[in-house]
Amino acid sequence: MSRSPTIRYRCPVAHGNPSPGHILMGEGPRVRRGYRVLAIRQVRGGLVALGCVTWKLTVEPMSAAAAREEVAAGVPLWGIEWDSRKRRSA
Repeated sequence: MSRSPTIRYRCPVAHGNPSPGHILMGEGPRVRRGYRVLAIRQVRGGLVALGCVTWKLTVEPMSAAAAREEVAAGVPLWGIEWDSRKRRSA
């Protein structure tokens, strides 16, 4: 049995948090994936004092076309921006 993937999502505290059922997807024509939020929990030790909070989201990957169809049907959308910093390799 495979586990659902998780995403760490950092956003300003004022934005609130995505709820289960929301769709996470980037913006623009080159977007290839959307993600349906299945579960959410706040990560301890975030930057709340600086106005940012980090969430750990369990998600279901889906194609961008399927995500756009669900958003068109009325499912709430959260736009995301991927961190463009180069990741360290182990």
